[in-house]
Amino acid sequence: MMAAAAPDLSRNRDVLRDLLHSVSQPITTLHCALERSLELDEPSHLDDMCLALEQTDRVIETVRLMREYVEAEQDSCSKELAPISTAIEKVLQQLSVLAEARGVRLLACGASKALVPVAETWLERALSYLVGTLIESAQSGATITVLLEDGPLQSVLSGHSIAGHSPLDVAPQPIPVSNSLRQARVAIARRALESSGASVESYSDEKPGFVIRLPRTTAARQTRSA
Repeated sequence: MMAAAAPDLSRNRDVLRDLLHSVSQPITTLHCALERSLELDEPSHLDDMCLALEQTDRVIETVRLMREYVEAEQDSCSKELAPISTAIEKVLQQLSVLAEARGVRLLACGASKALVPVAETWLERALSYLVGTLIESAQSGATITVLLEDGPLQSVLSGHSIAGHSPLDVAPQPIPVSNSLRQARVAIARRALESSGASVESYSDEKPGFVIRLPRTTAARQTRSA
């Protein structure tokens, strides 16, 4: 009996990419049409149109995340080495505007010489999704602490959100992003990081956060002992 042929993963990715493109085109067109209709100042259908626009935004974001997942699968065997400390510094700087608008305090503690075997853009994107989810979920006045620690065999990056008292008269509510989209972002971040040998734990309770354990590369160990 002949053995079953192994699936052609590259061809599967191409098919999925084509399907995503087919979905995104009509949705984008619908989104633009709804935006133009809102400018016509016809209040009779305003609520329905706003709801439809919100749903198209959600579909567009879903398609974008699906594309990113395809890219993450394609780049999962990257041979690049990206410094975790530099990546988190860039991510926190980029997210500082969102944090400030939300009335959320961002704190960075510790340092690490860990080098992660994943493309630098993907490392930054994964960290942005994890920290960004904490910011989106937080009430005004919360503090999000990102801690980097080096150990002899692994480095640990953790992020935690702790509620606080808002200095504002009316505290902003959590950003209305659907739970499914948040879970998708976390899943993409997990896939990108786990492809490098890291382990990722994320949780949501009275103290939401995440913990990433990164195996230390030979290069990082030598740098640490030098």
